[in-house]
Amino acid sequence: MTPPLALLTDFGLADPWVGVMKGVILSVAPGLSLVDLAHEVPPGDVLAGALHLDAAVDFFPPDTLFLAVVDPGVGTARRALAARVGSWRFVLPDNGLLTAVLERHPLHAAWSAEDPAFHLSSPGRTFEGRDVFAPVAAWWMAGTDPARFGPAVADPIRIPMPRARRVPGGWEGEVLLLDRFGNAVTDLPAPPGAVARAAGVAFPVASTYGAVPAGASLAVEGSTGRLELAVNGGSAATIHGLVRGTPVRLEVPGT
Repeated sequence: MTPPLALLTDFGLADPWVGVMKGVILSVAPGLSLVDLAHEVPPGDVLAGALHLDAAVDFFPPDTLFLAVVDPGVGTARRALAARVGSWRFVLPDNGLLTAVLERHPLHAAWSAEDPAFHLSSPGRTFEGRDVFAPVAAWWMAGTDPARFGPAVADPIRIPMPRARRVPGGWEGEVLLLDRFGNAVTDLPAPPGAVARAAGVAFPVASTYGAVPAGASLAVEGSTGRLELAVNGGSAATIHGLVRGTPVRLEVPGT
C-alpha cells in the first residue's frame, strides 16, 4: 500500500492555493492518498507549524511524506529541503519547521531540493508551495531518488524552542500557541494536584474539561502531553487575555 502524503500550510481554505498544490501533486503522481493535516497555521508562524508537525508524525504510517509550507522567507535564498527523519519523509522550507520533530527523531538524510528539473516553471517567486515543494514531493512519492533533487544537507535550520524550567515549588514556562477553542498550550508538564497560574488566574490541573463547572478555569494534559490552560465551555485566550509568550507558573505540591 502506498503511504499517504500529508499537507500542512498556513494558506487557509478561502483561496484556491491548497487545491492548486494538490493538482500539481496529482499531475505528477496520480492516485495518491492526500491528507489535509492543517491549513490554518497562523500566517508565517514557523513555531506553530513545527509543533503541529511534531504532534502528528507518530500517528502516521512509516514512509508518509509530510509536505509542509509555512514560509515567511518565500522567494529568498533559504533552502527547499527534502529529508528523511525518523520513519517519515518531509518536503518543506529549511526554516526551522523540522525543529520539534528533530528533537525526538533522528535525521537520516537531507537534500537541498534545488534542481529545476523537479520544479515548475511559473511566473513570480511568491508561490513556491506550487512551484517547488509540491512537485518535489510528488516526484519523491513517484519513486524518484531524493539525491537527484540536489546536494546533501547536514545542518537543517533549527529555531529556538521554549523550555520550561524547574524552580523552587514547581516550574516556570510560557504559552506556546493557542488552539481554535482558545486553549493555551504551554511547554509545561501536567502533574496531578498542581495549579498553574497565568495572567493573575489560577488554573487547577484536572483530568478533563468536565471535571470543573461550566465557565470555570482549569488546566489539563492535552493530546500532545503538554499542559493546556482552558475554560470549560469557553475560550481561555479571550476570557483571560492569554497570548503567545504569556508566562505560566506551575505550582507542584511537595517540590
